[in-house]
Amino acid sequence: METEKKGKTLWEMLLERLHNRGSGNGAGIAFGNPLDLRIGSPLAVPYSNGPEFADYNFTVQEIREYTRRIGGQDFCFTDYILRGVNTKSLDADQTIIARLRVVPNQAGAHDSLLLRLEDEFAFSEDFLGVVKDTTGIFEVKDDQSGATDTFSRVNDLRESYEAVVLAVSETTPDGKAAPRKTSPAKAEYWDYWRDADIGGGKTAKEFLFVEMNSDTGWFQIWRGREFFA
Repeated sequence: METEKKGKTLWEMLLERLHNRGSGNGAGIAFGNPLDLRIGSPLAVPYSNGPEFADYNFTVQEIREYTRRIGGQDFCFTDYILRGVNTKSLDADQTIIARLRVVPNQAGAHDSLLLRLEDEFAFSEDFLGVVKDTTGIFEVKDDQSGATDTFSRVNDLRESYEAVVLAVSETTPDGKAAPRKTSPAKAEYWDYWRDADIGGGKTAKEFLFVEMNSDTGWFQIWRGREFFA
């Protein structure tokens, strides 16, 4: 049986999980939920993460489990999609969408990044050429100031990552995915970083992720830094 499992693609294994719907009888589907959060759970974002988050209350809107296969091994990380409501405004346009990306580390714990949605748009062949460029460089220009931030691929990689995604929009009381509120997806993404000036002669790693839905071609660009709980 173990040999049969190893012969399956990540996509086949994900569909099998959804088809089996946990242990049956309406039971939830186990998935990567390292912070043990539920859909609708509040999440505190301290001021230390940046003043732009100070006036917002965040709740978990969706949880996305990503699985990628590297060198024959499967690696998972989890994105908590957060909806932030401005506590000082009743304007619906004042909401922001963020992601808390939680990645296992070698110490057996996890590292977290707080990411904001920088941009999103439909498939563009020209833009695909940008992320597939052999230089590994990605530039972000501020339309107001004209300043350009230059990112390079993490660890000098040039290839993209391919992952299967379990998107969870409802959870059971014990933290599993509600069977009829989950959906599978395929994603391709590129990771970048840079040393950002944080004042006082110090720098901190800033990350940027370009993600493309492999079925629809929809692009999203997420940008952020280490999360301080």
